[in-house]
Amino acid sequence: MTFLKVKIFLIPLFTTIIFSQNTFLVETSVTASFKMGSMKSESKILYTEQNYFSKVKFSFKGKGVARLMSRDMHNGTIISFQDSSLKKIDYKKKKFTSRTLQEIIAEKKENLNAGQNDNSETNDDEIEKFMISEVPEIINGFEAYKLVIGDSNNTQIWFTNTSTEPIFVKIIKEQVNKFENNWFSYSENFAKYGIDENAVIVKFFTKDDDGSFDFNLITHEEISFSPEAFKIPKNFKKVRKL
Repeated sequence: MTFLKVKIFLIPLFTTIIFSQNTFLVETSVTASFKMGSMKSESKILYTEQNYFSKVKFSFKGKGVARLMSRDMHNGTIISFQDSSLKKIDYKKKKFTSRTLQEIIAEKKENLNAGQNDNSETNDDEIEKFMISEVPEIINGFEAYKLVIGDSNNTQIWFTNTSTEPIFVKIIKEQVNKFENNWFSYSENFAKYGIDENAVIVKFFTKDDDGSFDFNLITHEEISFSPEAFKIPKNFKKVRKL
């Protein structure tokens, strides 16, 4: 076999190895309306065995005096446990920051010590009246059961047991939660309602006199997806603060 033939043979083999790495893609959307305005977000998160990537588009349209707070953002985060770094990206400004995970842990400890006198407590053990459907339905492409909380049916949650997270995703999530608050994802322990702790929330809708909130899970699967789509473009400028 000639050297050229060896190179031709190795190219598809190398490509297969790259894309056979464990990758898990999660896509969500959130819409909400309230007295001061409305918001909308779309997020895409990719988990690998050593890294976390996210892209989030967020828009807020204020009403009245809150119009001054209206904004459109397109941000990203890359957490690498290979080189212990966290990068924040602003796609609109074409800028990014980079910090070590050790720096962030030290900063969090300082903030924790500063707020250690906060003894506020919340009671999550109280169980409201609830009902779970006996027959599943298809929501956002998932086979899901419906949980209704309260007498007014104002809080409705659809969950599925057919889409589970691999072990490597759970491990990375635990690590990421130390550095990143994923407000655009929705997870909560509904064990008090008899729901399996590994169940995945497909849709969450709630409303009251102040407004409404609607979360939807679009994609939740292990998939061959290149992290290149999340990498920082070469023309972006590194800055100390966004």
